[in-house]
Amino acid sequence: MKLSTKGKYGLIAMADLAIAYLNDPNDSYLVLKTIATKRNISEAYLERIISKLKKANLIVTQRGSLGGYSLARHPNDINVSDVLYVLEGKLDVGGCSSANDTSCKIKSNCFSQIVCEEINVKIREVVENMTIEDVLKSYLKKSKEF
Repeated sequence: MKLSTKGKYGLIAMADLAIAYLNDPNDSYLVLKTIATKRNISEAYLERIISKLKKANLIVTQRGSLGGYSLARHPNDINVSDVLYVLEGKLDVGGCSSANDTSCKIKSNCFSQIVCEEINVKIREVVENMTIEDVLKSYLKKSKEF
């Protein structure tokens, strides 16, 4: 399984919003252009990603000169899975773990499906127990090492 740019950029945007939120929860709004420029991401592409996160109630907006985007809640209350499931859908290594999938001709007698499902369970365990704040802390610790 490989994260798409939607998933990667969504996590990057959430990290930038988390930094702003942790610095000042009462004044944590960032304009999209700031994130896009800082991270060298297309503003139009980032807007589509942010829109999905907003619809999922992970991000809030404020209009006006002091407006922009902010996290809807504390970064410790947002799991990585919340972001990835919105942007990537169900995380599925083999692509065949869905009971409704009829594309596989050997599904009923497939050894690899068992392995893939076990990997899926472990991946979900990790992302469902990892918060945006956890990722941010790891990133900041790692970046200080260099």
